[in-house]
Amino acid sequence: MKIFMMGDSTMKYNNILTYPQTGWGQVVELFVNEGVRVIDYAENGRSTKSFIAEGRFQRILDEMDKGDFVICQFGHNDEKINDPSRYTEPYGEYQKNLAYFHDEVLSHGGNIVYATSITRHKFSEGKCINSHGLYPQAMLDFCKENGYTCIDMNQLTIDLYTKLGEEATKKFHMIFPAQKYSTYIDGMNDHSHLVYEGAIRIAELFVRAIYKTNDPIKKLFLNLDSNPEIDWKMLKD
Repeated sequence: MKIFMMGDSTMKYNNILTYPQTGWGQVVELFVNEGVRVIDYAENGRSTKSFIAEGRFQRILDEMDKGDFVICQFGHNDEKINDPSRYTEPYGEYQKNLAYFHDEVLSHGGNIVYATSITRHKFSEGKCINSHGLYPQAMLDFCKENGYTCIDMNQLTIDLYTKLGEEATKKFHMIFPAQKYSTYIDGMNDHSHLVYEGAIRIAELFVRAIYKTNDPIKKLFLNLDSNPEIDWKMLKD
């Protein structure tokens, strides 16, 4: 059984050349049951429009087997109004592309789950705020109208960040001084992209939320409230 991740840089798999950047889709494999394979095709800067135009979605369809799953997160880059190769109107082309994803995945025997964009690390008066305009709501409305599963990662991450606070959640992002990492020798002050700790927390949010649904994808994930069976005798030094 396979899970395909499709989305933007906040979900993307990163190799050592971009360390410590880590997409939340990159760590989903830590949350799945044995025998489930996670394939992360999310890519930097992509919107629903450019993901289709570049043939990235077709690649998923070509590799999909009957019964496989897709997790779809877009919105970050659909809002790039000055870039016609990526921009879509939230209640126009954006929703049409979401529908296209569903219909094509279904026709290939797969199942799709939607996720609104995770929040940026953006605060006002002590609260994390929505920076994605109408896109999260447009996805939620589309899914509600059609009876599709949608995890509101935008709201879940906003709530988490507000609860933990602005300073405490900086550690989830690419925010660090010069000289700390050889890959970013001048340091970074990136409030959009995640490091490993942030990716883990956000993937956990997704899994806990999907467990509250009746979507069949939930059977592929670990029950995070169960106790692991560990043979401590075998782990003695």
